[in-house]
Amino acid sequence: MRSPSIHRRHFLKTVAGAAGLLAMAPLLQQAAEPQNSQRILKIGVVGCGGRGLGAAADALHADPDTVVWALADVFDERLTAAEQLLTQQFGDRFQAPAERRFAGLDAYKKLLETDVDLVILATPPAFRPEMLAAAVKANKHLYVEKPVAVDIPGILSVLNTSRIAKSKQLVILDGFCWRYDAANIAAHEQLSAGALGKVLSFDAKYYTTPPKSPLALNSRPAGESDLSWALRNWTAWNWLSGGQFVEQICHSVDGMLWSFGEELPIAAKGTGGRAQRKDDGDVWDHYDIYFEYADGREAHISCRQWNGCHGEIADRTICEKGTLHTPYRPHIQSERRWRYRGEPTNMYAQTHIELMRHIREGNWKQTLEDAANKTLVAILGREAAHTGQRILLEDLKKNTTRLMPEKLGMDSKLPPAKIPVPGRY
Repeated sequence: MRSPSIHRRHFLKTVAGAAGLLAMAPLLQQAAEPQNSQRILKIGVVGCGGRGLGAAADALHADPDTVVWALADVFDERLTAAEQLLTQQFGDRFQAPAERRFAGLDAYKKLLETDVDLVILATPPAFRPEMLAAAVKANKHLYVEKPVAVDIPGILSVLNTSRIAKSKQLVILDGFCWRYDAANIAAHEQLSAGALGKVLSFDAKYYTTPPKSPLALNSRPAGESDLSWALRNWTAWNWLSGGQFVEQICHSVDGMLWSFGEELPIAAKGTGGRAQRKDDGDVWDHYDIYFEYADGREAHISCRQWNGCHGEIADRTICEKGTLHTPYRPHIQSERRWRYRGEPTNMYAQTHIELMRHIREGNWKQTLEDAANKTLVAILGREAAHTGQRILLEDLKKNTTRLMPEKLGMDSKLPPAKIPVPGRY
């Protein structure tokens, strides 16, 4: 099955796209009513690009007693754009004056010193482990975009932060949005209830186009530093984004784990490369990965980011008695056919409705550990392809390599990108 004609990434690729989402949000989902407390919840947004502003809009629509209280971004102009857009759409519910709008690499630290209740983390994922640890230390509830790390040290950091957050009873939900879609929830309930018998294998396709950025135009402004240019084009570097398989295809990995009852694979092998990309980054634009399970079952995920080609996002869970098709228009092919007939939901909005409900009711739900495991398996697939080797998950967990350069500053000189070559990486 084909994905919708407007994919979220391209819908939010510019500030104008973000403005469109803000305008549409009221039509997509009814706001949640606070259950336990009518006090105003103050929201801080870290990362004011399209995803951060989209999440902020979802949070404001989810609960009428919320305000945007503080902003943080590396780039000052994004703070200005965020102020204009959120004020235009939400009026006096934007309450982040100049003294609570912070720019720079340490901007998130200053935001965490304010009295915000909930923090939205929507920066490039390389910064996620450090920001998560700081936010939990500051006792903030969190909405965290996926993925939650780009390497194994980052995963271990997030898992430790998850344990601390549980002891503090903080609410943390993540950006693995299919888990909040009513149709997909109903489909997987059919699966877990045994309607299709044992899961035998899983196959996913994620065929889409590259994320748009100035990098693709080879238009680096004169005098812009290496780090500034990298941050503006963060999906082009493995150290910032985790690469396509970790940053985007973690959704397919999530679908695989959902179908396999949250069981993690024991190994992965695969291939991939750069067919269309000619930029100065180091990410690949296609992967083909097989994951192995302890009982001999396999799961397959194929993906690409190519222009001018067939597009499709589809998961198939092959079972003893039929096949479950997700995530778009979920249905079952078997002797006993099934298709979701309920009302559609907007999964992005629904995530924030549940987030606000948990905070209001004092139900200290947290999905951070699950998000770390999904990211871990995505890293396993990436590393298997980049190395050309069959990699055991237990061996990967011992990897101490940190992808992020040390001592980053806005004037940092970054080394030239090295594209992974299987057999030598």
